[in-house]
Amino acid sequence: MRTIKKYALYILLGLLYPTVKVIWYINGLVYLRGVVYGLIAGVITISIGILALKEYEGAEKSVWHWLAALAQSIIILLTPIIMIHHLGLKVFLTEKMAIFIVFYGIALVQFGLAVFMFRGLIFKLGADKLEMPRVGFAILNTVFRVRKITGKLERTLREMGIQKGQFVHVG
Repeated sequence: MRTIKKYALYILLGLLYPTVKVIWYINGLVYLRGVVYGLIAGVITISIGILALKEYEGAEKSVWHWLAALAQSIIILLTPIIMIHHLGLKVFLTEKMAIFIVFYGIALVQFGLAVFMFRGLIFKLGADKLEMPRVGFAILNTVFRVRKITGKLERTLREMGIQKGQFVHVG
């Protein structure tokens, strides 16, 4: 997938949060408070997506790329908690599970895109120029393990222009 398409898809998925919530509000499936939460999630993810795209064009640090993944992680964790708190467990499980699954799915896809966006930034800058927190090493090690299993590790390292052990670590 081309790099700009990843960012555009991330931003478009962010537009789905408020759009779908408004449609469901009109049909009586969600409350106004749900529309507000969808609007907050949408504005945050759209803003982060735009700033990550600008960061891709000229970045030394990957702040917005990490926030793209972090924001989705927070949405993934908080969505069921907020829904259960406001609706109750019984209503959540019987009536609102479809709404939860849709928004959980959007957040999971955006999280995956955030990982791919960061991976693209690593390939662009090279790991020797990009300072990475520990989570970045965990994700990159997972990518390397999968590539090693599939036999594509050497090609990945050549594409990045690095050798093992050449990463800069930020504690």
